[in-house]
Amino acid sequence: MSQVQRTLITGGRILDPDGELDRPPVADVLIIDGRIAAIGPEGKLDAGEDARVIDARGKLVTPGFINAHYHSHDVLLRGMFEQMPLEVWGLYSFPSNYPRRSDEEVRIRTLLGAVENLRCGVTTVQDMVSIVGPDQRHMDAVLSAYQEAGIRAVLALQLGDKAAADTVPFWREELSADALRELGGSLDPRPMQHFVASLLDAPRSELVSWALAPSAPQRCSEQLLQWTAQMAADRALRVFTHLYETRSQALLARLAYQGDHRSLVSFLDRLGLLSDRLTIAHGVWISDHEIAQLGAAGVNLAFNPVSNLKLLNGIAPIRRYAEAGVNVALGCDNCSGSDSQNIFESMKAFALYWALQGEAGEAGAARAAFRAATIGGAKALGCEADLGAIRPGAKADLVLISLDDPAFVPLNSAVRQLVYAGTPRAIDTVLVAGEPVVVDGRTTRVTQQSVMAAAAGVQACLCEEYHAVSARLDPVAREILGVHRKIECQPIDIDRLRLRDSKVSGLMIRAGKT
Repeated sequence: MSQVQRTLITGGRILDPDGELDRPPVADVLIIDGRIAAIGPEGKLDAGEDARVIDARGKLVTPGFINAHYHSHDVLLRGMFEQMPLEVWGLYSFPSNYPRRSDEEVRIRTLLGAVENLRCGVTTVQDMVSIVGPDQRHMDAVLSAYQEAGIRAVLALQLGDKAAADTVPFWREELSADALRELGGSLDPRPMQHFVASLLDAPRSELVSWALAPSAPQRCSEQLLQWTAQMAADRALRVFTHLYETRSQALLARLAYQGDHRSLVSFLDRLGLLSDRLTIAHGVWISDHEIAQLGAAGVNLAFNPVSNLKLLNGIAPIRRYAEAGVNVALGCDNCSGSDSQNIFESMKAFALYWALQGEAGEAGAARAAFRAATIGGAKALGCEADLGAIRPGAKADLVLISLDDPAFVPLNSAVRQLVYAGTPRAIDTVLVAGEPVVVDGRTTRVTQQSVMAAAAGVQACLCEEYHAVSARLDPVAREILGVHRKIECQPIDIDRLRLRDSKVSGLMIRAGKT
């Protein structure tokens, strides 16, 4: 019989999304076998003689943060890009445009991203994994890295089978034959479908679970989306997809999806994908009618404020989502598109945009941001019974934050100071399933110096190949930018580059109604 593992966290201020958020109470937390067993007054819980004791006096104890939308494939391209629209950035960042990466590079980039997430207090990531073809060795490298780091991961292989030229307005008509050849044609989805099914049938670990990820509705055939809906229903799986990230995607819906009320949401609904199992990432260029559809179906939103701004896409109407009953989670997105997994930065951006989309004099923006990074993320991942809160029975994924950091002195409102002033530098300890994976701000399962050194080693090869890839793709990028300018001139009925007034004047092509 295995020995019971007991840990007692003593004297910390317990900041739970459903608790007191300004002056959180001091309490002890007893952890038994990776779950919270009890929460009680300081010094009143009996943990037994063999319990590990963690002194949390002078610290804030929060649930582990949940990064509800993340891609690990481009960690090594951090800092390479700025002021690029999504379609151009994707050319240079997506793995399919590069030679096959080494297994070690895949492991190191995944491990480096996991280390960064942990050091930012993120204990669970939803990684929409991008590999080229059914590559078992690459998938093994991803799995190995997450196990090595000790972080929870909900993994979903990103799938798409439509030709890129058919996923953006005017590409097929406007791009040169050379550019179209470079972008490639449609794919047979069956090899990746079989590969995904084999991964779902493989033994699962405590920290890694599986989901499905059709890349975006416009990138997938109806057959692939129907397969996704059926697989999700048969196996009770979560589904993650990108939706309406860009203005061009909203225009495409109006031009190419007339049979679905000019709406990608109605398209997904017709194919059986709108349900509480679905989480959409981004949801920027979306109509109020479509938001109402999502809310009625119980769909979740993973809001990515930093990457949406960096890739020039504007900002999602998060207040309208919340008013429609959509659960809102928070994501940090790609390391080459945001460019970090600093969820404090994302919480602050969330709160600022929440406030700007409301009325002056209201309160609650920081509370909403904190909820999105904790219980909101847990709901989006289908883990709300286990994660996102500090309560008996929940898994003991916790973050201890030093209150002697300047961000918290003096302590006037813990949640506001966490969201508006907090940074990862204040993180002292991170626990996953009750096990310390960060102590004194350093990871315990892997040596950070060795990960950084290994990353520098594989980066040299990647940089050399990046220059060759850039030389090949630069002419295509110039053509795409020309088409992008044409897309920007096409009138549609929403404008997510504005904060409040979503209506634009002139001729409008509306989504959601015929």
